[in-house]
Amino acid sequence: MPTLVVRHPDGNESEHPLSGELSIGRQEGNALVLSEGGVSRRHSRLWVEGGKVMVEDLGSANGTFVDGERIEGPTPLTSRSQVLLGDYELRLKAPARQGSGKRRAVKDSEEESSGEAPVRSTRAMPSLKARQAEASGQPSSLSKRPRPSRAGGDAAEAGAEGGSLVLKGLTGPWANQRFPVQGKLVVGRQSPPATVLLEDDSVSRRHAEVDETPEGAVLRDMGSANGTLVNNQPVGTEEVVLQPGDIIQFGMVEMVLEDAAGSALVPTRRGRGEMAPRRGAALAGAGGAKAPAAGAAAPRKKLLVVAAGLVGLLLVAGIIKSLVGGDVATQAPPPAAPPPNPAVQVQELLSQCRSFSSTEMGGEPNWAKAEETCSKALDIDPIHAEANSLMRRIKLEKEASEYFAQGEKALARLKEEEAMDVFRKIPKNSVYFRRAKPKAREAAVQVMKRAEDDCKRYLRDNQWSAAVPRCERYMSFACQGMRKDELEPPLGFTLVLDNRRRLRRNEWRPRNKLYRGFLAARLKLDPNAVPWVCPVSDIFAEDDAVSDPKKDVENAFAQRFPSKYIVAAMMDYWHGRGNEALVTLQKVRSNYEMAKFHSQADELLKEVSTADQLFKLGQGHLQVDDPEKAEEPFREALEMDKRLMGDDLFESKPSFYRRNILQDMAAKSVVSGKYWDDRGDKRRSCRIWKLGFSFYAGNTDLNAAVGRCSTRGLKAFKEAQSCEQLDEVLDFAVPGDGLEEKALALKSENGC
Repeated sequence: MPTLVVRHPDGNESEHPLSGELSIGRQEGNALVLSEGGVSRRHSRLWVEGGKVMVEDLGSANGTFVDGERIEGPTPLTSRSQVLLGDYELRLKAPARQGSGKRRAVKDSEEESSGEAPVRSTRAMPSLKARQAEASGQPSSLSKRPRPSRAGGDAAEAGAEGGSLVLKGLTGPWANQRFPVQGKLVVGRQSPPATVLLEDDSVSRRHAEVDETPEGAVLRDMGSANGTLVNNQPVGTEEVVLQPGDIIQFGMVEMVLEDAAGSALVPTRRGRGEMAPRRGAALAGAGGAKAPAAGAAAPRKKLLVVAAGLVGLLLVAGIIKSLVGGDVATQAPPPAAPPPNPAVQVQELLSQCRSFSSTEMGGEPNWAKAEETCSKALDIDPIHAEANSLMRRIKLEKEASEYFAQGEKALARLKEEEAMDVFRKIPKNSVYFRRAKPKAREAAVQVMKRAEDDCKRYLRDNQWSAAVPRCERYMSFACQGMRKDELEPPLGFTLVLDNRRRLRRNEWRPRNKLYRGFLAARLKLDPNAVPWVCPVSDIFAEDDAVSDPKKDVENAFAQRFPSKYIVAAMMDYWHGRGNEALVTLQKVRSNYEMAKFHSQADELLKEVSTADQLFKLGQGHLQVDDPEKAEEPFREALEMDKRLMGDDLFESKPSFYRRNILQDMAAKSVVSGKYWDDRGDKRRSCRIWKLGFSFYAGNTDLNAAVGRCSTRGLKAFKEAQSCEQLDEVLDFAVPGDGLEEKALALKSENGC
């Protein structure tokens, strides 16, 4: 079921499932009531049709906008669509599945065969597509590769005695992992059907198959989105016989085919000549007739030759030692590969951890994977502050997700009381608390009703042992909305439960009749029972009253501007209605009776017009995915916005212009930076990501991107040998990681 996420003018968000038609408007009676400015009484409606979410404007005054354009009729939405209704921003939480052509048909067939909807779609890899396009123009010998020779087959059989073929991972989290090729292996991103699980966005759910046959391992691509390559040549629809040593690429994940001992079974490779026959075999071929006659003397002759060779080596070593006067020099072993950088490893693991635990990707976070990757980071650096903070949050959210799933399962089985007990365990600072609260309160109504009926009946029949648990169940929910003086006697007062007795000066009796009966029943069972205390639970408590941001802004403007017309114009500006604000200010300027406000109106006319024009200019650059050109007008617009809003409102109650500048720059920087990163320009991609990060640091994808830049910068700093390489470090350095200060200090020392 798709979910509609509504971003309110104050920045808060709420979620609304789309189970049928959802009418939106300011008037009571709509399924979704949005009471802030810019929303008509009946503004628009959303509904699901043919698996797509549709939106339609219902003749509203200010219109409904989808991706910046006002719609005129029913319009389909995707997970990337931005819908604006007055001051509200709407988007779909669940990503829409799109696609067409052959690839979409293949993915649909995969979904039908598995019987389950995928968690996420396969990410297309531009670089891989380019390689496939280049390779398509060259003849490929993969599909017509010759079958293994008899000698190779014999070697394979001999190697199989010690262990079967295995696929060994070369990249990513699968490096050095081994998957035996026994029977048929299905390689993919989702299990089932995959038996070799590669959780990477470039791998399809059912990507390829590797089948063990008498002729060797046979590879078949299953219509994957990003294709399969063998030794950098794309595999088509035909079967390919693999040979040990082949490099196989599933999407962007590389593996090598080996035997169980880690070496190739066949002594020859494609493109190389056959190995020369052994000397003994050549002699046997040339003098096959004499071989049987000389067979008895051959072992003795070989033994004499070996002994003579050893004696000769010892004599030569002694002569060299006497001449040199020391030990024989031995050749130095090749230099070992440098150990991996712990800081780089930690940053890479934390980037994966953030990705697995992100709640902004339109799907359910993988808390188990997040905990696993974060634990690896802590194994390397146990006192890393961010890793420890992430681990604490992951453990909390993982436990909360389990409680939430148990509660939903209990509700589905109509076990409301069991669901209540489970939902009560979800902590308030968990992301699942907000999702569980409406479910818990809805089920609490049913539980309270049944418990109340049972409590009254048992109290009426004087069945105290049965009444106490049912009355306590009812009161545990009812007391959440009661004051303390309704539940406990004031200090110095005595509790009295007898209704027939008149209260004296220092005596107190509860007003709630059912509560009195419950307390009396407890004392019947146990005269020494301790006073009952309400078990306060945040999930059943009423939400705290939230101040109206619109009223706060209006009051602040009223203190700054004496004219109510200027206040109205500034409220239009705050809502993003720049043209309406200019019209109102122009009316003030043309009214001679308000001459004392003319100078103030003139100044505001100039500033509001400038801010609005700069905002539109920057938005134009973002429309063509060029955040670098949008930086200058947006910076000037933010400076103008700060003067208009004032220091007290600029940060706490941001205007429409400020909110959209920050969020749009971050979102577009992610897209533009990825474009250059895919094309190998790492420095420019990081400059763009850092630019978006300087505007808004709350975008999850952008946070992960600048984290990669910081890792690249650390590596470049350690390898820097020149001033130009230090300039490259500055392009990668992220504010706060300390690399910029180190690079500038080193440049100063070297006189760069």
